[in-house]
Amino acid sequence: MIAEADLECVEKPRIDTLFRDFTVYRGERGALVLADARDALKKIPTASVDAVITDPPWGVGFDKYDDFNAFLDVRDELYRVLKDNGWLVFFFTPRRIYDITSYLERFRYRWMIPYIFTGFGAETRNPLGSQAAYSIIMVFSKGKPKIYVKKRDIIYADELPILEGNVREPQFKPTFTVATLITMFSKEGDMILDPFAGYGSIPLICELYSRNWIAIEIDRTKYEIAKKIISNRKVLDIRRLKKEFEICQKEDLYYRRGSNRGRRDRG
Repeated sequence: MIAEADLECVEKPRIDTLFRDFTVYRGERGALVLADARDALKKIPTASVDAVITDPPWGVGFDKYDDFNAFLDVRDELYRVLKDNGWLVFFFTPRRIYDITSYLERFRYRWMIPYIFTGFGAETRNPLGSQAAYSIIMVFSKGKPKIYVKKRDIIYADELPILEGNVREPQFKPTFTVATLITMFSKEGDMILDPFAGYGSIPLICELYSRNWIAIEIDRTKYEIAKKIISNRKVLDIRRLKKEFEICQKEDLYYRRGSNRGRRDRG
């Protein structure tokens, strides 16, 4: 583990050294790391991150990587890498609000911000069986950080005008909502950490809003789609990209099996 250091400016050699054991995609202002956050966070220097803004796994059955314990496991590492007077802000579900009490042992609870679905959430249901009209954003802190742009404590789930098509992916967090959080809890040039990057909406907004960033994603499919979204600087059709990636994986598996059969035949 690297001792106290600062990553105010994310330089390519520095990032390449930190994450040399992982696959890394380089954006203009940051790096997307294909890894388990529990492993990759250990490589980040102590007190080098200005704000953690993320959408952690909720453990509600989205996919095989939706493991809530992964979020609980990284609590101490998030505290370590966050600077004094830094923010921890994360999307969450009202269903599990009492399951994050262990975070209160390290961080200070500051507020809970509802974000309202406006045309989003068609596939989201609340425990009463009706369509969910909102979800929540939890705001914790280490010390007493500053709010840079004051907003009302309700945010709309909406998109910036950087869309290729309709967004119908519940694990992709809306870009307008993310941009609001980025401007509230950080300033230009700050280092943002997203240890559960998903499809890349948070690093995308960091690129557009001049924030340095480190993002980590364990799922190869999400990682590849996030790379495309970040490099194109716009929200692409995630469902189409998922299908394309699945086809490529099947074709790659087919050719590798064919190559192995050929070697056995020649042997």
